[in-house]
Amino acid sequence: MSGRKLTELIWARILILTPVRVDSKAAAAARVANLETVLQRVCAISGAPGISIGVSYNGEPIYRFNHGVRDVEASLPINGDTVFPIGTLAKTFTASAVGMLVDQGFLKWHTPIRDILPAFHSTSTTVEENLNIVDLLSQRSGLARSNYWWQGSDGQLLLQKKDLLPFYSKLPETGSFRADWGYSNWGYAVVGAVIEKLSGMTYSEYMAKNVLEPLQLTNTTFKAVDAASIPNLANPYAALDDASPFLLPQPPVSDETIMGPAMGGASSANDLLQYSMALLESYRYESGALTKGGETTPILKNGLMHLAGHIFTAKTTLEKSYAFGFYRSQLPATILGMGWNSLYVAEMPKLIPRGHLGPVVAHGGSLPGYHSSIALLPEIGASIVVCTNSIALGDVSGWASLGIIEALIDTPRPSDFVALATEAAGNNVNNVDKLWKQLKEAKKSKKEQRRLDEYVGKYLEEAHNWVIEIRKKDDECLEVLFQGLESQKWALTHYEGDTFLWLASREEQAKRCRMTTYPLVANHFKLIFQANKEGEVDRVCWPHEAGVPVDLQRFMKK
Repeated sequence: MSGRKLTELIWARILILTPVRVDSKAAAAARVANLETVLQRVCAISGAPGISIGVSYNGEPIYRFNHGVRDVEASLPINGDTVFPIGTLAKTFTASAVGMLVDQGFLKWHTPIRDILPAFHSTSTTVEENLNIVDLLSQRSGLARSNYWWQGSDGQLLLQKKDLLPFYSKLPETGSFRADWGYSNWGYAVVGAVIEKLSGMTYSEYMAKNVLEPLQLTNTTFKAVDAASIPNLANPYAALDDASPFLLPQPPVSDETIMGPAMGGASSANDLLQYSMALLESYRYESGALTKGGETTPILKNGLMHLAGHIFTAKTTLEKSYAFGFYRSQLPATILGMGWNSLYVAEMPKLIPRGHLGPVVAHGGSLPGYHSSIALLPEIGASIVVCTNSIALGDVSGWASLGIIEALIDTPRPSDFVALATEAAGNNVNNVDKLWKQLKEAKKSKKEQRRLDEYVGKYLEEAHNWVIEIRKKDDECLEVLFQGLESQKWALTHYEGDTFLWLASREEQAKRCRMTTYPLVANHFKLIFQANKEGEVDRVCWPHEAGVPVDLQRFMKK
């Protein structure tokens, strides 16, 4: 056993035997406030114009911090009520809505989805017959992620809300039902359809009546947002390679679109803090850690079910599991779920508390132009919410959350988040160049490409009625138009044989609303043309779906 592993094991055993430590609110707030200079430097290094933070401890707000601007061009400052689209943080709100439905008697946790939605089908008979709301909320269907069918570039959605169940019915199996965990937005979109069917309301109407209004979340909505309807809306930006901000269009995801219940909300740091405290209150009340006098009970229901782990996400001696819209990580540990900073640094910080503190329950949310996060420490009634208005050179909300967690738990080994953000920013800038190098080293074929005209045409994936159009950009270059749309046009670069890549520079991807902090996967960018027996190109394979054979991801020439 290495010295590092031995040290970690000793820390884990010490913490298990050490009682939960709850500091005074003033002491905890002072430690968090000491991070302000660090947070400002992280924003500058990473290219985040603004940040809004709220922190609670032992069930009460103890700290708020706002820095930077919501509008770079007009130099308008951020405050605690500034509204940010929250991306996949919408999932926890969707889970809260389900908790209310169960409490109201509309639904049982194990009611089969097909009993609620008669149009629900699946490629898996097991899934079709047995899938329930818990399976969807805890991401254990065993079906594919399939984000590229709906998620376009330049702020465009490629499918409509009415396409949800037809497309879900075609998701291939990539794992085992209830045995394999796999993150997907589709399941939460189906949960939204369940909410609408059982309540007789739209998703946003039910959310407003049962969650937002009771909690007085006046700056939270699941309807479409724009500056005209929300004057205090933060503009979305992407960080260019020099960390300067580039203004993006407002993300279109909302209650009215296909993925609204998965990633379509907007909120403020003040509202998210209020929500997180209410969720912790429900969890602690139901678990017996909190008592309330008289007839009063928490507004949110089924908080214990919401934050409990339902499936393991990793094989470790300390728990790493998935709740409803949150990752659970037992300390001491690195934390899952708050962005992809782990891709860009050699080693993520391991959070070590001074006493036993149970799990950190956390999740990040992102859309083009925004990163946000919520982190909960149920044992000490603490929550951290962070909102930023940039897809930066690293996830600033993730760095900020980790730094504040370390302050709250008074870690004996604080991390250098300025150094981590600097390392991440440098590696993020170079991520496309790194992938190109890997692709060149992995080349297997020296076969020359055909004449460009042989590849030109429209290729159809009939099951989804989805089109890839190939045309000549000029005499020397091809371009691809996904769904035949000009807005989804990318230049193609010959890779090897009959394989081309639509991999653009990091800056071009950033300007076109692609999530440049996400993993770059080579197969996502490959178009592999194939010929029939006569030697004519008649199909193209786009191997964007992990776990599905390449030949099953085939588009036939029309």
